[in-house]
Amino acid sequence: MAPRVTSEIFVGALLRTARAGGAFGYVARRGNAQAGAIVIALSDHASGSYDIYQATPPGPDAPDGTGAGRRFTLSRTLEGDDALRQFVDSEARFDPDFWLVEIENWKGPVEGLIALSQG
Repeated sequence: MAPRVTSEIFVGALLRTARAGGAFGYVARRGNAQAGAIVIALSDHASGSYDIYQATPPGPDAPDGTGAGRRFTLSRTLEGDDALRQFVDSEARFDPDFWLVEIENWKGPVEGLIALSQG
C-alpha cells in the first residue's frame, strides 16, 4: 500500500498551486500535521462570500485504498466573515484537528486548484 500524503504536505502543495495561479492563500487554522481534515475557503471579495470545500472520504474504487488523490466537494457557500467564523467555531467543536486554508483571488476553474468528487 502506498503511503498517504500528510495533511501538512498537501496544504503546502495547495498553497504553492494557488500562488502559482496568481491567488493569495494562507493557513487560517493549522490542524493535525499527519491526518487533519482539510477545509478550503475560496473567498469572493466582490460578493463577500466564501465557497467552502471539504474533503470527501475515498470511495471503494480509490487506488490502493489510500485516498492519495484527495477529492473535495462544495459543501456550502457562506455570506460574510461572521458566517465563516461561526462555521469554523462549529467545525472546531466537532473536529479540533482540522485545517482551514483560505484562498483569495483564484481566477481559474476550481478544478485547476483541487480535484472535485464526481457526483
